[in-house]
This record gives sequence, C-alpha cells and structure tokens, in this order.
Amino acid sequence: MTVAEWDKVLTSQGIRVNKMTALRLILLIFLCVGHSLLLAQDTIFLSRLNDRVLLSDTQLAVIANSAVRHFGEIEKKNEWRGLDSQMNEQGQSQGWLKMTVHNDLKTDEFFDLDFRAADSIIVFARKKDTTVSYVTGPYTDVRRWLFQEQPGLVPIFCQPGETVDLYVRLWSYKGRPFSLSGVYLQNRLVSLKTSVEAYRSFIGRIEFNGFFLGAVTFAMIFFLLIFIRLREPAFLLYGLYLLGAGVYSIVVKTLPYSFLARIAYLDFPLTYKLGEPVQYLFFAAYIAFGKSLLDIDQRYGLLHRLIKIFIRLLLIAGTGLLIYNFYHFEYQLQRYAFVLSRIAILPIGLILLVWIAVSVRNRIKWFFVTGSSLFFIGGMLAVIVDPKSRHLFFGQLDISSVMVFKTGILLESLCFALALGYKMRVAQIDKEKTAQAYIEQLELNKKMAASETERLERMVAERTQTLIEQTRLIEEQKQVQLQTSFERQLSEMEMSALRSQMNPHFIFNSLNSIRYQILRKDYDTAATYLTRFSKLLRYILQNSREHVVSLAEEIEVNRLYVQLESLRFDQGLDFVLNIPDEIDTTDILIPPMLLQPYVENAVKHGLIPSKKPLKKLMISISADEDGYTFIIEDNGIGRKASAQRTMVDDKQSLGMKIASERIALFNLNFHPFIDVNIEDLYESTGPRGTLVTFTYKTKS
Repeated sequence: MTVAEWDKVLTSQGIRVNKMTALRLILLIFLCVGHSLLLAQDTIFLSRLNDRVLLSDTQLAVIANSAVRHFGEIEKKNEWRGLDSQMNEQGQSQGWLKMTVHNDLKTDEFFDLDFRAADSIIVFARKKDTTVSYVTGPYTDVRRWLFQEQPGLVPIFCQPGETVDLYVRLWSYKGRPFSLSGVYLQNRLVSLKTSVEAYRSFIGRIEFNGFFLGAVTFAMIFFLLIFIRLREPAFLLYGLYLLGAGVYSIVVKTLPYSFLARIAYLDFPLTYKLGEPVQYLFFAAYIAFGKSLLDIDQRYGLLHRLIKIFIRLLLIAGTGLLIYNFYHFEYQLQRYAFVLSRIAILPIGLILLVWIAVSVRNRIKWFFVTGSSLFFIGGMLAVIVDPKSRHLFFGQLDISSVMVFKTGILLESLCFALALGYKMRVAQIDKEKTAQAYIEQLELNKKMAASETERLERMVAERTQTLIEQTRLIEEQKQVQLQTSFERQLSEMEMSALRSQMNPHFIFNSLNSIRYQILRKDYDTAATYLTRFSKLLRYILQNSREHVVSLAEEIEVNRLYVQLESLRFDQGLDFVLNIPDEIDTTDILIPPMLLQPYVENAVKHGLIPSKKPLKKLMISISADEDGYTFIIEDNGIGRKASAQRTMVDDKQSLGMKIASERIALFNLNFHPFIDVNIEDLYESTGPRGTLVTFTYKTKS
C-alpha cells in the first residue's frame, strides 16, 4: 500500500495527516509485524502452546546425528535436517536437537521439554546475552535432576518477548531405548498435572517398595543377630539371602519417588553391573539356606550332590558376570542373561523343589516347599510380564514385574521365617526335654549322694576310734616294716634263686655223663662237656650274686646250657638266636637267670620228649618305641602233653614260681618293667610248641 493510498484511507476516516506522518506510521507497523513474520518461519511461539504437543508435529525442529559434546561444535556443522516422527532411529544412541522458542506473551513463562527415550539429556539454552546449560536424565546423578519425580523433564524460563535457541544433546547407553523424535513440548500446567497423576498412580508401588525393603532389612538384621548368638549356619545363609534381596530391591530401579529409590540412580552403570549378578548370588544363598534348613546331607546321595553343583554354578555365574560387567559392560548382555538364566534356573529349581517334597524326611520341609512355591510363582510371573521378555507371552501388560517378583520374595521370606521359628521351637523343646532329664538325673544323683554320705558317715563313726589308734602305730612302724619286709623278701628271693638256678638233678646227671664218657674212653667228648659245664657253672655262680646282668650274658648262659643238654642226651637241638644288629644286648639290664628257667623248661619238658626229627629252640629279640620284646619259642610237645608226663614234678613248678617272684621284685626296685606271657601254639594236627613272651618296657 502506497503513501497516497494510506492518505485516502485516513482521509475517508476523517483523519488528516501529511505524507511524512503516513510514511512513519507505515514503518512502525512493519517493524512491529515484520519481526514476527520473520520469526514465524522456524520459531515456536508460546502463545500457541496451549497444552502439549509432540515436537516432531510442529515441524519446527531439526536434528543432527553427531557425536560432538558441545553446541558450539555442532553449530559449525552443516548436518541439520528436519525432524520427522516417522524417521527410523534403530541402532542410534546419541544425537542433537535444535529449536527456537519465542515468548510472545506479556508475562514470564515456563515451558517444559519432556524427553521419554534418552538416558542423558544436556540442554544448552542460548539467549540474547547468555547461555545456560541443564543436565538431567534417568541415568545421570539424581542430585542433578531438575524434576525429582520426572528425570526426563527440562524446564525453560522465558521473559516477555524473549527468544531462546535450544541445542539438546541426547544420549543412551548402548542397547538402551533411544529416540530423537519422542520429545514433547508442553506448558507448566501440563507438567504439574502429569507429575501429580503419575505420583498418584505410583503411590501404591512406592508404599509397597518401602514396606518390602523395611521388612527385608529388619528380618536380615534379626536373623544375623540370631546367627551371632547361636552360630547356626541356616541363620547366616538366610541373612545373606535377605541381604541379596535387599540389594536387588535397591539396584533394580523402579520409581524415583523416595529417597531410598533415588540411591539406585546415583551411579547408573554400577546398578546395572550389579543387578543381574546379585540375583544369581542371592539365589545361591537361598539354595544353600534350604539345604542347611532341611539338613540335606550325604544321606540323600544324588540330591545332595546336585544341590551342591547347582549352588556352585550359580556362584560361578554370578561372580563371572559381575567381573565381566566391571571389565566390559554390555546392556544387551544383561537382557540375554536375564531371559536365558530364567529359562534354566526356574525349571531346575522346580525339579529340586519337587524332589525335596517327595524325598526329604523333615517336618520343616513344608514351610520351605510352600515358600519356595510362592517364590517360583512370583519369579515366573515376573519373567512373563518383564519388559525384556513379556513380548514372548502376552504382549504389553500394565503389571510391574519387579513388584510381582518382590511379592514372591516377601511371601517366601515369611514362610522361611516361620520355618526358622518352628525349627527354633523344636530345638527349644528338645533342649527343655534334655534339661528336664538332666534335672531329674541331678535329683537322683543328689539322693544317691545323700544316701552314700549317710552310709559313709556311719562307717566313719564306727571306725574313727580304731583308725586313730592304728594311724599312730602305723606311722611309727611304717618305715621300719617296709624296709624290713623288702630286705627279707630280697634275701629270700636271692637264696631261692641260688638254690633253684641249677637243678641238683642237672648237676648230678652232668657229672654222670662226664663219668660215662670217661668210662667209654670218649675223652674228647668228656673234656668238651666238662669245659662247657665248668664255664656254665662259673657264669651261674657269678651272676647269682648280682641284682642285674646284661642280656648278652644271659644269652651266653642259655647257649651253653642248650649245648650241654644236647651232648647229654645225645640229641641234636637246633638253637637259633634272632637278634638284629642294631640292638646292643650289652646295654639291656635284666635280672640274672631271667630266661634260663623258661629255656630249661622248653628243653626238658617240651623238646626232649618230642619225637620230631628236628627239635628247634629259638630266642628272638625285637625293639619298639616302648622298649623290647624277648621271645622263647620251641616246637616241643606243648604244656598240656608235658603236664601228663610223670617227669613233671613240684620242683619245676617251684622253679617257675620263683622266676615270677624274682621278676616282681625286679619291677619293684628297678625302672624297667617286665611282663611274661606263656602261650601254647597249635596247628591243624595238634600242638606245635610253646611261646614265651617277655615284654620289657623302658617307658612308663
């Protein structure tokens, strides 16, 4: 419209202006309206934002798939293209949005950007004189969230007539949901309304989560304290199981409407690294708890071994996945591990549960079976409705898989607590029965002690007077009597030993044998016999005055004796000495003539009457850690046949008796202890000899 035309219009309205005034008026109108016309090309006006709109529907935003981290760098790139709600963003995990917003209202205004599919959101708001940045998002530090209840909401403030250029960097962890087009632009009223409605819809879950965590924590502390007091493994394993359930309830992020729930958002990578491995570990603790609770041990054979293998596999899987997550975390791996592990764990657990219900003989098992059934039902329902796997079953369901799983854990924990309480009650009853039996036994012992005390008091009263008198006399005579008795016994034994060491018949017969050999003019045999006899006689007379002699001397005496007997009866005797080289017989002290009576008895009453062609007498010596063992063994007729012969008389019995008394006297006066045992030897055809064993103990 020209200036002349404006003049006609104004004149028709009764307004008279000159040309210069009209020109100025036209310029003013252009300045006011023309700026708005220029902004309208790619600018979002707040006056048109009445409710909530999808940013892609405005067709006033552009995107760029760039990995740069600052808007100054992305601004230099010519990679912008229009935002389309139909665009395919599969495989992407980062990108930039750009838009311009103008407050064409006369009041200060807030508008909000609502990002639904991004883990980290960085907004750079560039105004005329300054640039402000905001950082938020579900998996950023919860202390940086702009809205505590909605981490994806970013508020932007505009003064009247102010224009804001927004550069938005969106990022999600690899494998996590991500979208550049799923962004909403809305006014503050819509944001507040949405926040309130969300809080109201989630208030039940919030209260349940708080109740669950409180109940699990209380039960865990309670049973750990019981374990410290009783040292029962079942309480420790149950406490560890509850600890794992509590950690799981925190790290598996659900609702950021409480302080405890926000703890899980302080470190997003850590919570995802712990989430799946913790489930394996606390499930292993759960299986171990059941094994300990029901006393499943070696008695159940295959079941016991399978449970131990299952526990080890869970521990290995949980620990291995935990280490791998800290080394190289992959979100997609957690999804696969979740689905595949449940496909394996739930059937195996169900089989073991049925096996326990059928095989285990324990009154507590029904508490465990009931609780485990609730746990498995909750676990199976959680797998069905979980976002990672529900598409395999029924599609989208408005049910929280975490709440379902936690409900199963809570009901199971209640059954387990009842089982532990019942077990404690049974143990208490058994303890009370034991205590009652113990009390009854104490009462009985008390009565018996009182009766015995009364009897003893009567005996003491009866004998007190006598004992007082006898005590005085005994104290005076005790030492004298002991010394006199010892000396008398020693003298008598020495005399008896001297008299019995050489049988008078043996000396008489030996001299007759020498005379017989001389009469036969067998002077060589007689000389040999006489030499050995004199040597033997000298040994006997010399040793008879000693209290102890060496074992070497005793063996020499018996060797000479056997040789004489062999010559005298003109019968060959095979005399064998079995003495190891490491045993020094000169250091072993024994009573004189300890072995001779037993050797003589073996020769005269065992070997000489025997009709065996080979008559054998063997003396063996062996050592052990306590001392030595001497063995005299012959293959004669045995004691039973010898006793039936008329040649067995009282003198031989007296010789054996004196030998026993000399051994007893030796044990009384000397440190080594000697014990003698005589044993008859038999074979299939009858007696095969006699075995005499001397036990010589040097250690008490």
